[in-house]
Amino acid sequence: MNQQISMPQRFATLFAESMAIGRKPNGGTDRMALTPDDCAHRAWLVEQLHAAGAEVRVDAVGNIFGLFTWDDAAPYILCGSHLDSQKNGGVYDGAYGVVAALCAARAVDEAVRAGQLAPKANLAVVDWTNEEGARFEPSLMGSRVFTGALRLSDVEQAQDLDGVRFGDALRKGGWQGADEPPRAATYLELHVEQGPVLETAGASIGAVTGNWAAVKMDVRILGEQSHTGSTPMSLRKDALYGMALLTIAARELADEHERRGIELRTSVTKVQVFPHSPNIVTSECLLHLEIRAESEEDARAASQRMAARFAEIEAASSTRIEVTGTEVRPSMAFPESGVRVIEEAAQAAGLSLVRTKTVCGHDAVALAAHVPTALMFAPSVDSHAHAPNEFTKPEDLANGVRAFEQALRICVVNGGFPTEGE
Repeated sequence: MNQQISMPQRFATLFAESMAIGRKPNGGTDRMALTPDDCAHRAWLVEQLHAAGAEVRVDAVGNIFGLFTWDDAAPYILCGSHLDSQKNGGVYDGAYGVVAALCAARAVDEAVRAGQLAPKANLAVVDWTNEEGARFEPSLMGSRVFTGALRLSDVEQAQDLDGVRFGDALRKGGWQGADEPPRAATYLELHVEQGPVLETAGASIGAVTGNWAAVKMDVRILGEQSHTGSTPMSLRKDALYGMALLTIAARELADEHERRGIELRTSVTKVQVFPHSPNIVTSECLLHLEIRAESEEDARAASQRMAARFAEIEAASSTRIEVTGTEVRPSMAFPESGVRVIEEAAQAAGLSLVRTKTVCGHDAVALAAHVPTALMFAPSVDSHAHAPNEFTKPEDLANGVRAFEQALRICVVNGGFPTEGE
């Protein structure tokens, strides 16, 4: 005799399976885009979508769509996140939102087919390719190709540190599809917060009202290769020393802004050193510099102040600094109608809620400029993120999925986010 599985039970089972794919002894994972573990995770998702009765489509950049269609003429409510991870990352970031979307969408599909809901839009669960940008840059790759913000022909040329091209990895893994993506009416995403706001407030759900701005720079520091023993300190042109001064300057920039009452978050990452050999003064450093602020004006102004420090660093280290690429992620407000959907969904699920902003980039940020978008958070423990100790309590995971299902129900019966008076 078949017993019907409840949505929370189904989520707990499937998320446990998701966490186990490629999990490392330290509790984390290295499911970077199109690695064997990521490909195994993707294949698992396709299997689960088929088991749920969804039609599976894969587009040219590898985005996976699981379609629940009740009206061929209606658009789709897209919902999901990403399966790829950071290197030595956590198992919650991204994957939680995909598995939650799968379970919530399946529950809504069952309600529609039982005659409990009258849909004005269809549902599509999505796994966006290479959200993290940990292996291939830039980040938010699949969602930005979907929106037209990036060209497929350009991102196919992106290379990882081993010189493997994104396009080649996509084809080798068998994930370059030829299917047409569904027509989107709205997009909803559920994600672990990766910050302290919800935990501090004691809230179960976060309704994201907008995103912080970010200025991202690829920087090259050029010195001169020489012997670490025979070269006097006064004659050295040490690119690694220049990198160290730049890193300190970036931290000092954030501290200076904090004293002025402006919160700034700066980082120097992805440092590559050449020739990376003992007894050789470093001749070249490549690094990634990020400056994040709540407003785009503050982020741009801070990046200009940082650039002004480059001349001092060059003089102190006898090096030359070049900015080889710059990307600005603008700050943006999410539609109030979508925020209200999350609030209504949390209320229907009997859960407490706070409004907040996202400092991190998410696929929702890429989608928001092109389609009405809502982003929902579940609490993170101690703000741990992009690390093996990333954690969200099981009860908070379950609460997030319950609220997310309610949000999908609201959107399906309204054909998107309801406006005032509906």
